[in-house]
Amino acid sequence: MPQPLTWNSNLVWNAPGALWNGVVDSPKHIMSNDNRISASLSAQDMTDLLAAFATIKAKLPFLINLTPVDRRRLPNIKAERGGMVDVFTTEMDLHPELVPTFVDRPELAADQALFTQLGTLAACATEICEGIKDTQQAVASDMYLAYLSFYNNVKQAAKRSVVGADAIYQTLRVFFQRGSTTPAPPANS
Repeated sequence: MPQPLTWNSNLVWNAPGALWNGVVDSPKHIMSNDNRISASLSAQDMTDLLAAFATIKAKLPFLINLTPVDRRRLPNIKAERGGMVDVFTTEMDLHPELVPTFVDRPELAADQALFTQLGTLAACATEICEGIKDTQQAVASDMYLAYLSFYNNVKQAAKRSVVGADAIYQTLRVFFQRGSTTPAPPANS
């Protein structure tokens, strides 16, 4: 809503934009960190995204889940062994007489190709997952700041004996108690 000009509006009598008995639109000022994300997903977008994830899962039917113990125990090619795949492939190709007969070279080549492909997919998935988690955290922050503002307003209203504010304050205050974990939402009676 436009606000009336006041004596301290930083306009002089003949300045551009100065109106006698007029009003000037004032932009709504919201702190930039109070709303980091302003977006939505339509029902169709959610359906499409879930279908895309289902397609990814269907295209990777061989994926497995390792236990934490399995992850620690299985030998692995990690970052500190960077270049291992290329070096071993080159050396095994140059010296086939040294490759044990029980090593299935075609299967090893298939594993190497899949390893590289999965690395590419993992990098893409990690980027998407990080973006989703970071965006969810920013949205949660936006929500928290709005809830905190409402809570503080209700708390002030309760202190001033506004009718009904104390009941709302009692319901909300459990979420802002210091030194405790966030409780489950109260049951409606």
